[in-house]
Amino acid sequence: MLRSILASLVVAGLLAAPVFAADDAYTLKLYKTKKGDKTENEKTEDGKTNIVINVAGMNMKQDVDNGKKEIYTEEILEKKDGDKKATKLTRTYSAAEKSDKGETTKHAYAGETVLIEKKGDKYEISVKGKALKEEDAPELYKSFNKKEDEPDNEDFLPKDAVKVGESWKLPAATTDKMFKALGDEKMKIDAKKSTVGGKLLKAYKKGDAQFGVLELTLTIFVTEIDLGGSFAKTKDGSKMVIQGTIDTCIDGSVQFEDGKMQVTIDITAELPNDGSFTISGTTKGIDKTRVAKK
Repeated sequence: MLRSILASLVVAGLLAAPVFAADDAYTLKLYKTKKGDKTENEKTEDGKTNIVINVAGMNMKQDVDNGKKEIYTEEILEKKDGDKKATKLTRTYSAAEKSDKGETTKHAYAGETVLIEKKGDKYEISVKGKALKEEDAPELYKSFNKKEDEPDNEDFLPKDAVKVGESWKLPAATTDKMFKALGDEKMKIDAKKSTVGGKLLKAYKKGDAQFGVLELTLTIFVTEIDLGGSFAKTKDGSKMVIQGTIDTCIDGSVQFEDGKMQVTIDITAELPNDGSFTISGTTKGIDKTRVAKK
């Protein structure tokens, strides 16, 4: 039976000899979107967070579960050559919801086709010709109205070619600028100590396109955290670690992504009178992009 199974795998091409040599090096290049692109997208997150407040020797604990789910078809209507983002696009959401403490709430645009268009220096969002207020779609507004210098996916890749199994680490000058652009209003980070690195885990062919599996790791050291309007200093070692594994086309010819992400947070802030605030937890997510079927 084992022999027949192996024979079947060889016929299917799953155990065929690789078409690249073990020492081949790859210059990693991701697909750049353009006008007319239409994709099917799925994004989910599931997080569990533990909060412990210690005041005068007394511990108060709280466990929080949260998550989100979005499934939509996106079509780019306008995008100029050289721009990072489209200036006009639509998203048709079959699912758009978030969960918090066991309760699931649908977003205002669930089941709707959303028009996202840049007007002036800001993106505006509407449904059926009616403007969607920012308070009804805060995450959607935030995702499009980012800082101009905020890094995109290709900024996390090495400039030089890498071999399968080879790791890379972005230079300090690059990560310093990157983390400053990614700065969150709820926390302050040590941009010089934080790091970005990756590894090419696998390379394979799919048709004429070169695909690969990438591993990315961001280690973010947090120095201060916002606790209800005022910042509190954190203890040494407080950090967030973002780890992602992405199966994608690495020669820039095909729009495809199958990503898995995990965010681990472990931050302890100092409170007055020898008190402390600790937040720890893990969020896992998936991010899939496929060319829409015609």
